[in-house]
Amino acid sequence: MTLRVMRMDDLDAVLRIQREAYGDDYQESAQVLGRKLRLAPDACWFAERDGVGLGYVFAHPWSADAPRLHAPIATLPPVADHGFLHDLAVSPHARGERLGGRLFAQVLNWSRAAGHRGLQLVALADAVGFWRRLGFVPCAQALPEGYGEGAVLMRLG
Repeated sequence: MTLRVMRMDDLDAVLRIQREAYGDDYQESAQVLGRKLRLAPDACWFAERDGVGLGYVFAHPWSADAPRLHAPIATLPPVADHGFLHDLAVSPHARGERLGGRLFAQVLNWSRAAGHRGLQLVALADAVGFWRRLGFVPCAQALPEGYGEGAVLMRLG
C-alpha cells in the first residue's frame, strides 16, 4: 500500500471512499474537500494499492472551534495554534490493515512539525472510542449543526 500526499485528481476516489465509509449521511462535496486540499496541501494524504484508493485524511491549521460541515473554508488563520483533522476515512476493503493509524500518524507528524500545541477533530458517535484510544479527550464546546447525534469535539495535546 502506498501512502502519499493527496492530489486534486484523487477527489473522485475520495468521494467513493467517503460513501463506503459513512453511507449517505456525511457526504461532503468535491468543492468543499477540494478547497481544504488547496488551502493545506501538505496536510492531506491518500492511500492506494495498485491504483485503487483505500483511504484518505484531510487536515488543516486552525485556531477556533470546529468548522461548519459541508461548507468551504474561506481562509486559514494566519497563525494557528492547533491542527484540525477534518476527515479520516478507510474503505471497508482495507479494514484491519491499520491504515487509519498510518493516516493519523501522518497528520500528527505534520501538526508537530508545524509547531501546533495539539490537534482537534470532531468524532462521530461511532468513532469516539477510536479517538480516545489515540489519546484524544472530549471538549465541552457545542458543535455546529450537521455533525449528527453523539458527535463530539475532541482534542489531543
